[in-house]
Amino acid sequence: MPIGYNAGGIVTPNTYNWVTGMDLDKPAIDSELTEPFGDQTLGCMMSLIGAEKGVSALEYKHAEEKRIYPKLKATNAVGGEGAAVTFTLVAEAKQTIGNVSPYDTAANGKQVVVPRAGETLMIKPATGLATVDNSIYATVTSVNAAAGTFVAIPLDSADAIPAAAAGREIIIIGNANGEGSVAVAGRQVEVEYKTNQLQTFRGGTEVTGDARNIVTYQEFTGKNGEKGHVNYLHGEAAEYKNFKTQMELTFLLGKPLTNTALANDSYFGTSHPVSMTKGLIPSILDEGNVSNYSATTGWDKQKAQALVETLDKQKGDKKNMICPGISLSMQIDDTLADYRNSGSITYGNFTFDENAKANFQFDAFNFGGYEFGKKVFNTFNDLQSLGADGYGFPNEAMVIPMGMTMDKIDNAKTQYLRTRFLEDPISGARDRRSSIIDKFQVNGEDVFQVNYIDKRGLETFALNKFAYIKQA
Repeated sequence: MPIGYNAGGIVTPNTYNWVTGMDLDKPAIDSELTEPFGDQTLGCMMSLIGAEKGVSALEYKHAEEKRIYPKLKATNAVGGEGAAVTFTLVAEAKQTIGNVSPYDTAANGKQVVVPRAGETLMIKPATGLATVDNSIYATVTSVNAAAGTFVAIPLDSADAIPAAAAGREIIIIGNANGEGSVAVAGRQVEVEYKTNQLQTFRGGTEVTGDARNIVTYQEFTGKNGEKGHVNYLHGEAAEYKNFKTQMELTFLLGKPLTNTALANDSYFGTSHPVSMTKGLIPSILDEGNVSNYSATTGWDKQKAQALVETLDKQKGDKKNMICPGISLSMQIDDTLADYRNSGSITYGNFTFDENAKANFQFDAFNFGGYEFGKKVFNTFNDLQSLGADGYGFPNEAMVIPMGMTMDKIDNAKTQYLRTRFLEDPISGARDRRSSIIDKFQVNGEDVFQVNYIDKRGLETFALNKFAYIKQA
């Protein structure tokens, strides 16, 4: 076959257009990968928790003591001067304790109530706040546990006990008993179990055998810090960051599964029963303290005062950390700055280092003997998650106690927050695994598969010491 015509050299100067047209130019490509959004791992929650403990069960519990000192809540009709009045306890102030194994569980239970005869009550007046000079003092003379009622008579014959159609709280200030009196009934303190579950988290990525060996212009960093000009390192690292971020968000926001339709769905079903851990924010909203504020007035000094008063009633910690979104953080700064400008705040307690350029920013404040450190919680502002359009987290904050509590099981001090993880009961090794599988060795498919799995949950203690600030 004859060789075809080839024109050979062309009459033209060697120009950029000519070189580019022949696809011969070599562009200057920087091998360093730019990360305009930083590391892209949401790690704030985990840094706050710190403490962790292994468990060889999918469900874990700890016992918390309820309030020791009693308080009454009851309704009653109006009484005459110095006259006895019958009070009817609300449902929460009475209960029935049934038998448990090995006793006959079908037998009648025992009715128990809060008050007992001989106790002195301080009853609120019909209107206004109760003080020593306007309250009605009365003594409980009899208790009917089965009916959930008790009778009280004023100490002063001129006092009349006001009516309470709705449940009214009544405090007990002591007890008085006559000479030769009989023993009083025993009073027990309840213990409440707090329960949460481990949740199985998974992540994974795949790369073909060809792609695993193709060199790229960019130098990538793998999840363990290794570097190389291969894209699979970047894929592994990105998936691992997503894997950790989803755990972070679950520890913040997770709720337990209660929908049977979802539990029975084919994704889970009988083959893959699922447990879900309850996150910190739902736990605080359910059992902690909530400070609501309006967008108009903001979270001002009055709201701070109300929060301190609430924490004090709940035996809160004197040292706390406020973790606000960026919008609420700046609003708190503005509020504190306003009081500084009016002379309410001075800087004698501050040193003007990098953390105390307080013309625009405050890192801590004290109120009513309570200290609040303030640190912006970056997760609340992340554009891809809690800071997305239409979500209110930049205007919210967690208030976390900074003290320690006692783990009664092993008599060790622990923080009020900790994570639990599944561990081998014999070796104590943590059940956290990652693997790289060459599927060619399994089924002939030219793919490398990377898998991550971890089984973790959140545990909270004494939620009465926590608070959540949110815009109403």
